[in-house]
Amino acid sequence: MPTKGKFLIIRRFRAGDKDLMLKVYGPNGLMKLFVPDGLLPEEGFLGFTEPFNLLHAVYRQSGDTVILRDILKVEFFSYLSIKSYSAYLWMASVMGFVERWFFQYDPELFDTVLRYLSLVPNNQNVLLLRFKLEFLRSMGLYKEEVFAERLRPIVRRILGEDSYKGLERLRVSRGLLLKLDNAIESHLSASL
Repeated sequence: MPTKGKFLIIRRFRAGDKDLMLKVYGPNGLMKLFVPDGLLPEEGFLGFTEPFNLLHAVYRQSGDTVILRDILKVEFFSYLSIKSYSAYLWMASVMGFVERWFFQYDPELFDTVLRYLSLVPNNQNVLLLRFKLEFLRSMGLYKEEVFAERLRPIVRRILGEDSYKGLERLRVSRGLLLKLDNAIESHLSASL
């Protein structure tokens, strides 16, 4: 039975001579979406199935396989990535974190990912750290004890900043950013 859903495309793979396989974050969490005849130019799927795009689609599930039936609408986030190499790196960093840690679907997290994908920040490291901290909070995994005592004020400052401009102005040394990121990654590895 066909169902409608939204899928955020993480990766696109060739599946045989004429089909595509998409790694997506959608209604069932991380999943693979099969696109029959997706490589054929006359089907017109290639432009729609670029990484970072948001598909509103009709699909059906057959066992572990999710098969695309029709595309209702596409939000072209992929075009944001061609503004500059820096924009592409930002979007790839956000989607890399999604691919690594977003196992289950959560509407709040889905909206958070879309919000961060639409940004093109100058201070990418601080905003990526904020994204990861928001993920921890949403999942109920945020604990200050995860961070060393001297890093906690920085974490509080990043989480406490309400404006995008404030986060853009915030300067944190590369060494401290690396320690914060390592603390988050090790906490997630131990928790999930």
